[in-house]
Amino acid sequence: MELSESDKVAVLLNLQDMQVKEMHRREETEQKLFEWSTSLLLAAFAAIVALSQRTVVLPQATFVKVIATVMVGVPVYLVIVKIKERSGASVGNAEAVERIQSLLHLFDDSYYGTHSPYPQEWAGQLAKGRLKRKSPIQKFVIIGLMAFCVISTIWAIL
Repeated sequence: MELSESDKVAVLLNLQDMQVKEMHRREETEQKLFEWSTSLLLAAFAAIVALSQRTVVLPQATFVKVIATVMVGVPVYLVIVKIKERSGASVGNAEAVERIQSLLHLFDDSYYGTHSPYPQEWAGQLAKGRLKRKSPIQKFVIIGLMAFCVISTIWAIL
């Protein structure tokens, strides 16, 4: 089966739309993971502070502290790994979009007349921009700092 030029363009446009939507979906997932983890860490901190008001001493306090530390540390580690994976996969989507843009000659002035649809300076910048994103790193720092505070509070108060 041979595709016409217009069919090929339609396929490329659909693929580009799919890749852009996937990039946005991955960013939304990153944000949700961040929001869920920070909310849970805040709730854990509140629970620990509430437990600090008790008058009964916990039996086997060290064991409880170790378990609480693991219950905070493991999910935090997994969330950070998932955010990193989503961020890296988003770069792959951006590279696919750049290849499609190249196939569509979106930066080629001579292809579309006097001016290309996009400025030449944008060519090849989408994936680089995705790699330079600071938000995943900021999320790692915030989640890590919150986890450190919760774990420190576990050991100081419980």
